[in-house]
Amino acid sequence: MYPLIDLHQDISYYYISGSSGLDFNLANFNLDLPNRHGDIPKFKRANVAIIFSSIFCLLSTISPRVEERFEKGLDRKPLRAWTPKGTHSTTFEHIKLYYRLVDIYSKDIKLILDEKSINESIKGDRIGFLIALEGSYMLEDVDDLRIYYNLGVRSLQLTWNFDSRYAASCLSSKDYGLTGEGEELVKEANRLGVILDLAHASKNTHMDVLELSKLPVINSHSNAKRLFKVSRNLDDEIYEEIKKKGGVVGNIFTFIGDKEDIGSVAEHIIYVYKNFGPDILALGTDYFGLIDRKAPKGLEDITKINELFKLLLDKGMKESDIEKLAYKNALRVIKENAKRWRLSLSL
Repeated sequence: MYPLIDLHQDISYYYISGSSGLDFNLANFNLDLPNRHGDIPKFKRANVAIIFSSIFCLLSTISPRVEERFEKGLDRKPLRAWTPKGTHSTTFEHIKLYYRLVDIYSKDIKLILDEKSINESIKGDRIGFLIALEGSYMLEDVDDLRIYYNLGVRSLQLTWNFDSRYAASCLSSKDYGLTGEGEELVKEANRLGVILDLAHASKNTHMDVLELSKLPVINSHSNAKRLFKVSRNLDDEIYEEIKKKGGVVGNIFTFIGDKEDIGSVAEHIIYVYKNFGPDILALGTDYFGLIDRKAPKGLEDITKINELFKLLLDKGMKESDIEKLAYKNALRVIKENAKRWRLSLSL
């Protein structure tokens, strides 16, 4: 079984929200809890090596304006709205949560902070949590990124579904791409080796970042707009540009169409594979972030990933390309950015 790299899971949201909007209750992370998307026993069975451990620091609220915007852009009626208020302090709580998980389960989990920890996790030493900011709303200044880097952050998603002072989101009513400050943020992320993530970003934001960034980027969790036309998914031009720049796209386990099952997930992967080749493929399950909706039938938890691989083989993918999807492509991008992690934390 291959090592597995998952580019997006919202593990801290699960605990901090009290499992709000998810189909399973709270329990210690070393228990094999039925129906839970993942936990230490399931990660071990699935041979999970590295998880981009997202910080979704927004708060749920009531807002007809936001609900209408989300319904229009995401092709589903939301059960709640969200607000990016208070993200600075909330983000610290999420980071502390990941620290606590590593402390409590130190025999099984470690933080990904340097090239050595990457290699050890790929070899099966411990499951590596790579802390990833989902949105730049907590960054009151470009230089704040250095502070978060010092706290262990190694990936930055520029937007969620709200515009920011740095970039336009996929639900923007005016796609302005990167702002001037956004360009400075991209440069600072490159300097530190913080992996830039374009999930939830607008098309112009994608294009601006892909032109400016000196390092390969990811889109951690998105699917093909050609198969399911919603704002969160990517058109062919974006896939082509990410491919040219050596980046990867993690196929998400939602935004797959009316039939939400393992077959639909496979169709999106096969579409990207046939049109853009095997080197752009990765996985970004969005487990623990499938809020107010269910995981696709047949992919109820991380242990079912091998069934997806079998299905993709049946559909014509090569064994070597499944290996790229499982971890090799994502590992290539991580390592290219991680070359900058040798910078002293005091810089």
